Amino acid sequence: MKHITKHFDENIYTSNALDFYFKGMKIGVLDIETTGLDPSRNKFILGGLFDIQSGTMHQFFAESRSEEKQTLEKFYELISDFDMVITYNGKHFDMPFIARRMKTHGIGAYNGLAASTFDTAALLPYNLDLYLVVNGHSPIKKFVPNLKQKTVENYMGLWQSRDDEISGAESVELYNKYEKSGDPELESKILLHNSDDVLQLTRLIKVLSKCDIHKAMYHLGFPVFPKGNEGKGSGQNLPALVVEKIKTEKNSLFISGRQIGHGIDYMGFSYGDWPAESRFDSRNMSFSMQLPVLRESGLCIIDLDAAGLDRESFEKYPSSSSGFLVLEDHNDRNFMETNHFVKAFIEVFMADI
Repeated sequence: MKHITKHFDENIYTSNALDFYFKGMKIGVLDIETTGLDPSRNKFILGGLFDIQSGTMHQFFAESRSEEKQTLEKFYELISDFDMVITYNGKHFDMPFIARRMKTHGIGAYNGLAASTFDTAALLPYNLDLYLVVNGHSPIKKFVPNLKQKTVENYMGLWQSRDDEISGAESVELYNKYEKSGDPELESKILLHNSDDVLQLTRLIKVLSKCDIHKAMYHLGFPVFPKGNEGKGSGQNLPALVVEKIKTEKNSLFISGRQIGHGIDYMGFSYGDWPAESRFDSRNMSFSMQLPVLRESGLCIIDLDAAGLDRESFEKYPSSSSGFLVLEDHNDRNFMETNHFVKAFIEVFMADI
C-alpha cells in the first residue's frame, strides 16, 4: 500500500451561502477508484482526498487487491478526521461503496460494537454531493447533454485543467494490467486519473454559484455541529447531526436525520415550556424532532422566543416580525429562513442537553 501526498495551490470558491452552512468545518474533496461498481464483490483500490485547508492531496493506493483492507483502513482514518467531504455522485456510489467494504472487513467500531453489527455509513462524514445539487437545484441540465462530471467541467470552462485522458472504465483495465506487471507507468496513469478527478471536482465547487443553495440544503440535508466543535471531525464528545428531512404537517415541523460520531440516547417531550418532542437513538444513530408551529391565514409560523432563539439574527428576513418567523406562505416555502431556524435551534438544543 502506498500513501502519496502532493501540495496544490487552489483558489477555493466560497460564498455567504456556503459559509452559512459550512464555515469553520474541515472539508475534503473525495473520489475513489474500484475494480467495479458492485461493493459486494468488487474492491476498493484507490482513495483520493484533497484537504482544502492545507492544500494537500492524499492518495492511498492498493498495489494489489490483497491490500484492500489496509488501504481502506488508512483512508478511513484520514477521512474520519474531516467534518464533511465533497463528492460527485458520492451519495450513490463513493460513500456507500466505502461503507460496504468497511463492513466487509470489519473496519470501524462504535461503542465497542463490531462494524458488522451496525450501519458503517454512520462513521463517515457528511457528504455534499455536487451532482445532486446540480441535478435538482440548478438549470444546468437544460444546457448540457448529460451531467457527467467532465461534461459539467466543460460547461464551467474547466476543460483545459485536465492532464489525464482515460475514463474510469479504462482505469480498471489499467489496474488489472498493473497488478500483474507492477509497471510504474501504469501506476502513474491510474494515480493521475484519480488526482485529476479530485482536483477538477475541487475547482467545480464554483458550480454552486449556479445553484439554489438554500433549496438544495432543505431537500438534501446539511450538517449541524455543537457550537464551537466544527473542525474536530468525528472525535468530539457530542455528536454532529446531519439534518436529512424537514417537513411541515398540520401544526408541526418535523426534523429528522442521523448522528455522526459519538451517538447519544435521549428522549424529551418539552424544551422549557415549549411542547417540543425529541428522540435520539444511538443504536441506529438517528434523531428526530417534532416542533409546534402556528397556522394562520395560509401562513406557517414558528415562535422564536418559545424556541429560545435570539430574535436579532432573524430580523434581516422580511418574513420575521415580533419574535415570529414565517416558514411557509401558502404554497411558497422560505427555504433559507427554515434552514436558519433548524440550524440555530439544533445548536441551542444540543448545548442544553
